Formats: sequence, C-alpha cells, structure tokens
Amino acid sequence: MTLSCNKPYTKRNYGPGIYINEAIIANVEDISGQSLPFIEQPFDIGIKLTLEIGKDFHPEMIIAGNFKRDPESGEIIGWGSGFTVQEALTRLGYSGVLAEGNRIPTEALESLIGKTFLRLSYVSGTRDNGKFRYTDWNQIATVEEGADSLASRFKRSLTKGYPRNYHPDLLDMPPLEEVTATATVSDDESF
Repeated sequence: MTLSCNKPYTKRNYGPGIYINEAIIANVEDISGQSLPFIEQPFDIGIKLTLEIGKDFHPEMIIAGNFKRDPESGEIIGWGSGFTVQEALTRLGYSGVLAEGNRIPTEALESLIGKTFLRLSYVSGTRDNGKFRYTDWNQIATVEEGADSLASRFKRSLTKGYPRNYHPDLLDMPPLEEVTATATVSDDESF
C-alpha cells in the first residue's frame, strides 16, 4: 500500500460523538449585547467566528457569556460565564484589557483573523431528516496545546453538568431510515 502525506495524522476517538478539528478564523464579529435566536436575553460579551475548515462552506462559531455582577448594584465584578471569551482571546494571542464599558477592542478582533485553533464538536440531537446535529463547544485550544488537552477539559466540564445538550446516547439509536422502514413494514401487515 502506498501511503499519503496529505493527512499527516490519523483520526482520534475522543469519546462518543466528539470530534476535534483545526479551524482558521476567516472573519470575526463582536456580538456583545445582541439578541441571538437560541437565547432569550443577549449575552454581555461575545464573538462570532466565521471559520475556514477546508470545505466549500464556512461554519460560524459563537463564543459568548455574561459577566459576574454584584447582586445589589449590578456592577460588573468578574468574568462570570464570559470567561470563555477571555479564554479564547488569550489563547488566540490577545493580551490586554477590554475597552471602555467592557467592550472587546477592535484591534483584538482584527488580530484574530487568520489564527488557527482547535474546535470541539459534539453530538447534540437529531435533525428533522434523522441525521445527527453537532454543536461546537464554546471553549477552544491552541494547536500547541493539542486535542487531548481540549478533550480533557470537555470531559471535566461534563462531570460538572455542562454542556447539558451532549447526547452520546443518540448514537446507540438506529438511524431514522431504519425506524421508518420497520414502522412501515409493521403498519402494512394485517394480523
């Protein structure tokens, strides 16, 4: 067998329905304070990354969260769930402070374009057509950190109950086509 150098690494198994791949940031947008279709309230801080993954489409990845606030004054006292944005900016090479009003500086956003990182996707449900739906985890890793590091952080997060929509149990179910075919056969039979 003649071997190829086109794919220098073999596909690793990080767990059922978990995939880790390299992605390059083609574009970035500050979505802080914007409403998104999957949440009721806008996030305090967030970025939307348009990714180059070597395919003929460019998926988008959202990394966002809310600041920790003083319960009485409402004043921002920490990163809260927005730590994912801080972590992504740091891992992608930005070091500095946020702009006035805890906004992401324009130069920080611009510095992300062209950066390569590792993204983790996991099975989160099924689509109407019966195919599995995959969701990107909102934490990333540098290529230098490696996929094993990202997978370990994901598994630690699972022990804390996050993300709640990881559904590896769906992988044990027969594909929708099999269920439909079985149901059709038994519905047509007369007893």
